[in-house]
Amino acid sequence: MRVAVGGYLVTANTFATQRLSLERFQRSVLSGHDMLNRLGRGDGAVAGFMRGAREHGWDLVALHFMFPGLLGKVPEEAHQWGKETFVSTLRKAGPVDGVFVQLHGTAVSDHTDDCDGDLLGSIREVVGDNTPIIASLDGHANVTPLMVRQASMLIGVKTNPHYDFAAVGHQAARVMAQMFDRSVQPFAAWAQPAMVPPLQKLYIAPGWPMDHLMRLARKRAADKRVLDVSLLGGFFVSERPETGLSVVATTNGEPGLAVEIAEQIKDACWSRRHQFHADLVSVEDAVREAIASDETPVVLGDVADSGGAGTPGDGTAILAELLKHNARGAVVGNIADPGAVAEAVGSGVGSTVKLTVGGKTDRFHGAPVAISGRVRTIHDGVFTAATPFNAGTYHRGTTVVVDCGGVEVILTARPTLVFEANHFRSLGIEPAERKILVCKAELQHRAGLARIGRTFIDVDAPGLATQVLSRLPFSKIRRPVFPLDDI
Repeated sequence: MRVAVGGYLVTANTFATQRLSLERFQRSVLSGHDMLNRLGRGDGAVAGFMRGAREHGWDLVALHFMFPGLLGKVPEEAHQWGKETFVSTLRKAGPVDGVFVQLHGTAVSDHTDDCDGDLLGSIREVVGDNTPIIASLDGHANVTPLMVRQASMLIGVKTNPHYDFAAVGHQAARVMAQMFDRSVQPFAAWAQPAMVPPLQKLYIAPGWPMDHLMRLARKRAADKRVLDVSLLGGFFVSERPETGLSVVATTNGEPGLAVEIAEQIKDACWSRRHQFHADLVSVEDAVREAIASDETPVVLGDVADSGGAGTPGDGTAILAELLKHNARGAVVGNIADPGAVAEAVGSGVGSTVKLTVGGKTDRFHGAPVAISGRVRTIHDGVFTAATPFNAGTYHRGTTVVVDCGGVEVILTARPTLVFEANHFRSLGIEPAERKILVCKAELQHRAGLARIGRTFIDVDAPGLATQVLSRLPFSKIRRPVFPLDDI
């Protein structure tokens, strides 16, 4: 069997002002043997699928893997270039028996609300109606009817923070093998409650609403007639009509069962919709509580300026409040400001600098803040996460630590998700020895710092990933929808 494999991990914060360029999109592409060699050694969905392909003795046809990062909407020319590059390689490869694609499920361009469905449709045009196309999805995918219609099967990850991509890829290979020998005939049902949850509440852990719903999905998936049940939390900052939580239930040729399962889980989600209200504390109260707390370290989540949600990473509201109250033992991780980094590097380690940091990308993430302190560390910004989720090597760009007395400010050249201990330790900061840790993340910091943090407070700071959805300028999402509407 000849099976084509590739990835389109493209996503967008449609409210963000920063844009991906076509050049950056093109630079991100892995192709051919380079793609197979590099991704085959990883723990992503492509790696899991490749492991399954080897077990079945298939010949792999390398397409492309596109991973340009997360900013604002994708320029239409970038999406069209990516799609045409992808499908032209598929055409040139000749007939294939199946296609596997790793998707994020949240790509939006200037004129295409559903880039993922558009890509799957183009693949379907090339391979025909009878060739299996299986796609894996990130747990934040905004699933559309077009995606369900064009793919033979969609399989989402079941963890958040996500760490089961490889398992999902391997599952895809197993189902594809069963499709090849005609022992299964997937039928998918898609259902969506009228709700769009904040990212904070998609954490899958005991006591959180998604944990109960995932247990229900796993129970229904245990039926031998069922191939998969995926509950996708959605990505509210990537707007399309279908943005929000959805269910895809896939059975072996039993449409009625698939519909029944999808509808049951949809109804269970709806009945718990009020549990998905974000739990936030004002900037002033959060900082005051952190300073007064004896249960330290206190982890302050800057959830509105998360490095995982396409915001600029230069929000300053929490930093400004910490300085205002003369906080001690605090670390702000981090402020993305390449200009301030260059100034600090120019002054050198040990020098005293006066900088104006953050708040320079747009008007949504706070005003620039003046700081004064000693340049303690200059670092290349590279570190490796020590968690099973969001694993891998991170490149923050040149990174500087400025010690402002009671507050250490981490300045980076690039916005970065801040969620685990090595982010701090790589810079000579032991997080367990600090009183306050500021993390730009929507939920990953709760798992990544679970063994260090004693108190977790998510802060209602300004930003284009605010968990108060009514503050965002939605225009295309279906209405009415909870919590934007009182239903």
